[in-house]
Amino acid sequence: MSTENTILLTATSTESQQFLYSEKQKGAGYYRRDNPVHTAVFQFNNFKGSVKIQATLTMYPSDGDWFDVEYDNGDALEAVDSTPLLTNVSRNFTGNFIWLRAAYQLEQGEITEIRFSV
Repeated sequence: MSTENTILLTATSTESQQFLYSEKQKGAGYYRRDNPVHTAVFQFNNFKGSVKIQATLTMYPSDGDWFDVEYDNGDALEAVDSTPLLTNVSRNFTGNFIWLRAAYQLEQGEITEIRFSV
């Protein structure tokens, strides 16, 4: 089966105290894949803030159906009150998630792109 490669988000500084969300995109569970491993590549430019992937197991999700994905290595992606992130970072996560989205807070810089593959 072919691999789907999707842009999840591009964002510049918003100085929001609340998390903002990208549009939902299809995850491995939507395609009923046997291998539910996802890989996300985060591209940052002087990024300070917090970003995470959220998922749902519901075909028609409401706000309460989303949860934070735990990356396979257990790391979070944050650069709050520290040196801004300037590099590309990749994370793997596993699950039969039907939909995925990015949740982010930007204090400075930009998230050049978040791209994921299923």
